[in-house]
Amino acid sequence: MRVFAFSLLALLAGPAAAQPTRPHDSLWTDGTGKAGPTGTVNLPAFVKLARSLGPAVVNIVAVQGAEDPRNAIERQLAPEGKPHGNGKGQGTGFIIHKSGLIITNAHVVEGSEDIHVRLSDEREVQARLIGRDEKTDIALLQIDVEGALPVAPLGNSDNLMIGEWVIAIGNPFGLDHTVTAGIVSAKGRRDVRPGNANSGFYDFIQTDASINPGNSGGPLINAHGEVVGMNTAMNAQAQGIGFAIPINMVKVIVPKLREHGHAPRSWLGVFPQGLTPALRKAFKTGPRTGALLSEVVPDSPASHAGLRSGDLIYEFDSQKIVRADDLTWLVATTPAGRKVPLQVLRDGAPMHVEVTLAAASDEGDAPPPAKVAPRHKSSLGMTVSEITPGIARELGNPQLRGVVVMAVESDSPANEVGVERGDLVQRVGDTEIRSLDDYAKTVRAVPSGQLIRVLLRREQRNTWVAFPKR
Repeated sequence: MRVFAFSLLALLAGPAAAQPTRPHDSLWTDGTGKAGPTGTVNLPAFVKLARSLGPAVVNIVAVQGAEDPRNAIERQLAPEGKPHGNGKGQGTGFIIHKSGLIITNAHVVEGSEDIHVRLSDEREVQARLIGRDEKTDIALLQIDVEGALPVAPLGNSDNLMIGEWVIAIGNPFGLDHTVTAGIVSAKGRRDVRPGNANSGFYDFIQTDASINPGNSGGPLINAHGEVVGMNTAMNAQAQGIGFAIPINMVKVIVPKLREHGHAPRSWLGVFPQGLTPALRKAFKTGPRTGALLSEVVPDSPASHAGLRSGDLIYEFDSQKIVRADDLTWLVATTPAGRKVPLQVLRDGAPMHVEVTLAAASDEGDAPPPAKVAPRHKSSLGMTVSEITPGIARELGNPQLRGVVVMAVESDSPANEVGVERGDLVQRVGDTEIRSLDDYAKTVRAVPSGQLIRVLLRREQRNTWVAFPKR
């Protein structure tokens, strides 16, 4: 089981998962898709759910290589199910098709040389790995056995309601078919990361149904008897908080794993960020939600389509963008080569753009890192220095131009919005900053008290901030 701990969108890595549009009849059984609770959920109802869904839940033992002794000290927030020196990982899975298709967490079978599945009738069979995807922590297995297999029907996680009753079935600490009950505590948790993951797609369902080591890959089931999530993460420090991958996200990834053995992704070539109240005002977005582009990668699908930094993408292929990472998920799971319509806000005016997505590389498609330079002088509650050719060469990028933030006054608006020493100033308003003179002239032209927007670069990422000039 995995835990806490978000990332680049050049575009790869979070995200309300829409129902898949491709046929899936050969891969899983759908539930009724009813929304909300059934009414009174009493003990007999829990008994019925456990009895009907329990047989479709399996115990997974993955035989792996011995752990590196250098990693012997367990992390405080450690991936659940991974071996700790004994060469075995243990977790849970559940059967989604009578042919023997099983889904579980990718980390449960990571690095496995041999995978064994124990069924509810005590039969133990060997499984083969069809495919796994680390970015979503989903894996697809296949077992071949005689006779009909019990199947867990999949529901619609978009219909899940906060406060709704759910049960979890799994093998915590190796204790087969343990059933726990609770409610859905929250949805759309994107501020938690499993294990050491630096990037990925996270949109967890939070529940207080007990989820412990060994539960990873098991089903989270609603009162209609449908799987609405796959248990995958826990907070080792907090009692009674568990997380599950929405089943709609699983439905998008499973056909890709079946077809390719992995989950191919598409690339747009932008870095998005969310909107703050100040950025809404500065970019004249009004009530619109969306993904604000802090950077467009050169020679990318986005740049070829004419997108630029400061654009707000509020609709992708007729789907509304609520949060910036919604765009990440939609781009990544749309087939490469497809031409997609975008609705964009630029300088307060809506516009229509069409972009043809490219296949994402394994490396993540991030532009080269821009190192940060020393210091010098200016205003807006921050001191800046021009990046000279000599400094640029020292930074390993002779083409680097602009100014760098040396210091930020503690009581300044710049400090309040998070400007930091070492940030590179890319733009002020719509003006590209290539010298200290550019910066000074542009800032001087802004009246005191007026909101000013600044594009900063920190390490490998650009980000917009907006604050009033003093």
